[in-house]
Amino acid sequence: MSREEAWHRFVDSFEVEVPEEAIQNELAYIKLDLRHRMQYDRLTGGDVHLFPGQELAEQEEELLQAALFEAKEPRVVQALQQQLQIGVTQEELEAEARALAARERTTVDAVRTFFGEDLAGLAPDVLRRKVIDWAVAHMDDNVV
Repeated sequence: MSREEAWHRFVDSFEVEVPEEAIQNELAYIKLDLRHRMQYDRLTGGDVHLFPGQELAEQEEELLQAALFEAKEPRVVQALQQQLQIGVTQEELEAEARALAARERTTVDAVRTFFGEDLAGLAPDVLRRKVIDWAVAHMDDNVV
């Protein structure tokens, strides 16, 4: 099982309250995005989507599952971060800045310009990755 699959299974099995409104908001966003992609396909000579509403209706269950994941995942990350008291150190932010600079073929100074001198703008991504790493490593421990 891939890391992404393991994370999806973890989120699916984690008990956390997800308001129906959040799910419906995500579903609306997903449908809007798909409609835009269909329109783009049509305008650029790709597939012609004569009945986009029907296409979306045929995918309703899959779209609802995607919306549930999108609404639930940040709540799972937040709950685990609080439960496990996971934080991000300045050293981790510096390491992430170096890795990002290498990936983007730029400098750490340029990364600091975008994410702040203290690199605090990188913290949410580093924290999310740490939570996911922990969750995937503990998938079989019935921690959820």
